[in-house]
Amino acid sequence: MKNFTRRTLTMAAFGLTAALALPMAGHAQAYPEKAVQITVPFGAGGGTDTFVRTIQPFVEKQLGADLVVLNVPGAGSVTGSRGVISKDPDGYSVLVNHATLLTNMAIGKADFDVSSFELAASTTSIPLVVAVPASSAANSLDELKALLSGGDPVIAGVNIGAVNHFAMLMLEAELGAGKFRYVQTGGGAKTIAALLGEQIAVGVLSGAEAKPLLEAGEVKVIAALSGDRIPYLADVATAAEQGADVDFSIEHSWYFPKGTPADTIAAFSAALEKAIGDAELQAILDERGITPTYYGPDAAPARVAATLAQLKSAADLIEN
Repeated sequence: MKNFTRRTLTMAAFGLTAALALPMAGHAQAYPEKAVQITVPFGAGGGTDTFVRTIQPFVEKQLGADLVVLNVPGAGSVTGSRGVISKDPDGYSVLVNHATLLTNMAIGKADFDVSSFELAASTTSIPLVVAVPASSAANSLDELKALLSGGDPVIAGVNIGAVNHFAMLMLEAELGAGKFRYVQTGGGAKTIAALLGEQIAVGVLSGAEAKPLLEAGEVKVIAALSGDRIPYLADVATAAEQGADVDFSIEHSWYFPKGTPADTIAAFSAALEKAIGDAELQAILDERGITPTYYGPDAAPARVAATLAQLKSAADLIEN
């Protein structure tokens, strides 16, 4: 009787231990278990850095983990972007970049391509517009085309090899009336200064940059390069409406190192989608001229591939 009791108790204890152990052995810790590092391949305080830090608390709330922002500027975002490729594909290293990454690929400045990453999502869109000085004779793309067809050079201020340069190249190809004379002005602030000083005849700005200048009568905005009219510039016709097939905006995309598990990417992407859907964040983005959008891991790769193909076609114009 004693032996039976001892054996029974031993087996019961073993059974209880096994019952407790089995769920532990079969249970994988839910992602994320720790903070996720977000690499911004631009300097602190820039547009992308500001965007990431704006969206950060909303993503943290949905993800249930902290995001740690790491600024790694250099080589037009190539340095920081390349650095993410070599990170462990465990879901804790993410790159945020936009069309600048793709322009670098299009001109061969980047020694890697989108296949080096796993694309989690594309979120938010910054619309671009074509602006001319307030004194310009051009009030539409047709009138800009007429200037381009004339004998005098039409000077376009751009940041050579960057987004505003590529946008002007796309427009040039669609207008089909000759070539702009490109001069290096730089990014938005320097292009604005050149427009206001009438040192250039045309430039590409973000809609948010152009809006206060337009309202102050300091520039004219003659086309939106987005597919649809920009809500806060509703009177500005799109390029497509004016017969120029240009649809080009700046989308922020979120990339993981190649080999990151699909379920991890899906979890992060779902947190992004919920964050973008937050009414408070949408109001903040709208105020800054950024359109809240979301394309997940199923739809984002095709969008990025299409934009890259568009930019590669424009890059051929640089060579020619």
